[in-house]
Amino acid sequence: MNTRPDRRYFLMGAAAASAAQSVAQSREIRTAYIGVGARGASLLKQGLDQPGVKVSAICDIDPQARDQALSAAARDRPRSITEWRAVLDLKDIDAVFIGTPCDQHAEMAAACLEAGKYVYCEKPLAITPEGVDRVLGAARRSKAFLQIGQQLRYFPSMREAIRQVHEGIAGNTYIVKAHRHGGRSRPRDGAPEPTAQQKTRAAWYADVKRSGDLIVENAVHNIDACNWITNSRPVSAYGHGKKYFPRPIPPGTEMMDGFSVEYIYENGMHCDYSQISFHPSHFKTLPSGMWYSVFGEKGTVHLTHTSATFYDLYSESEPRNLLPAGIGDKDTAIADFLACIREKRQPFADVKVGAIAALTGIMGREAIYKGRSVTWKELGVEV
Repeated sequence: MNTRPDRRYFLMGAAAASAAQSVAQSREIRTAYIGVGARGASLLKQGLDQPGVKVSAICDIDPQARDQALSAAARDRPRSITEWRAVLDLKDIDAVFIGTPCDQHAEMAAACLEAGKYVYCEKPLAITPEGVDRVLGAARRSKAFLQIGQQLRYFPSMREAIRQVHEGIAGNTYIVKAHRHGGRSRPRDGAPEPTAQQKTRAAWYADVKRSGDLIVENAVHNIDACNWITNSRPVSAYGHGKKYFPRPIPPGTEMMDGFSVEYIYENGMHCDYSQISFHPSHFKTLPSGMWYSVFGEKGTVHLTHTSATFYDLYSESEPRNLLPAGIGDKDTAIADFLACIREKRQPFADVKVGAIAALTGIMGREAIYKGRSVTWKELGVEV
C-alpha cells in the first residue's frame, strides 16, 4: 500500500523550518505562563531566549515555583497570579503557555482559545476523549490557534528522515516497529530527599486519573511520531501492560512501567510499539532508547531524533545515512509558535495533530485496561 505524502504537510514543514531559523520581529508578543513547575519553567526559559517576546504574567498555585519563575523573568516585571482564570481577562496577553498537570490541559486550553488567546499547550492535549472534543470545539470557534507540545515534530533530523520515508526511500511502507526502553537505577544510600516540587509532581504523575497513565502522558511523544511516519491515523488498537515492579499490579490502578500496543492504521499499515522501564542499558543486542524502524518494499529506515539509516531489502549495499551533515538535532517548537503568530499561519503541530496523538494514546490505554481491541469509532470524537 502506498503512503502518499500530504502536500500541505510538506509546505507547512518547509515554512516552519524556515521560520524557526529566521523570522521578522514585526511586533512584540506578550505572553503568560500557567504552570511553571519543571516543564513550565523550561518553556519559560525558552520563551525568554526568543527575541521580541515579553513575559507579562506568571501563574502558579505553588508560591515557590511562582517566585522562581518571577525571578527568572524579572526583566519584564510580570504580574504574579494564583488563579489561572484571571489570565483570561488580561487584555495585554497575546499567547498563553500551559505547563500544568495533564488533567488540566483541556479545560485551560479551551478557555484560553475561547478568550481569543494563542495557546502553546504541553502534551497530551487531554487525557479523555471528552477533553479532546472540548478543545477541538473551542479551536473551531476561536480566531486564535493552538500548538501542541509534540516536540519531536520540530526536530530537523526527524523531519528530514520522515520526509524521505514519505517520498518513498523504502518504497511502499507496511510496518513500523518502535520502542522507548530505559533502564533502572538501584536506589542509592544517602540520596537527597526529594524537594516539595518533586513530591508534588510525583504525586500527580503517578495518579493515572490525573496523568492519563504512561501511554498518554509520556509515550504520546513517540506514538505521535508513529502517526507521523505512517501518515495516517489508527482505526484500532490492542495491547497489554501493567505496573511490574516491585510486584505486578493490574493496569488502571497505578502508572504502568511496561506495556506493548499494536495499532492498525486507516491506510493498512500497522505499528508495534512498546515501552518498558527495566531494559538493561548494557543489553546491546536490542538497544534501549527511543527508535523507529519503518519496513517497506525496498528496505528499512531506522531512525531516532538524531540519526536515520536506510538498509536495502536484499543487503546488496552498505547501510546509508539519510541525514545531511550539520542538520541539527534541537527542536524549534517555541520559535515556530511565535513565528506562526506573527505570520498568521497554522503551526505544523496544530490542534488536529494534538487531538489525534492524544486519542491514539487513549485508545491504546483503553485497549490495555479492557483487555480487548478498541476502535477509533468507540472514542466518539470527530477530528
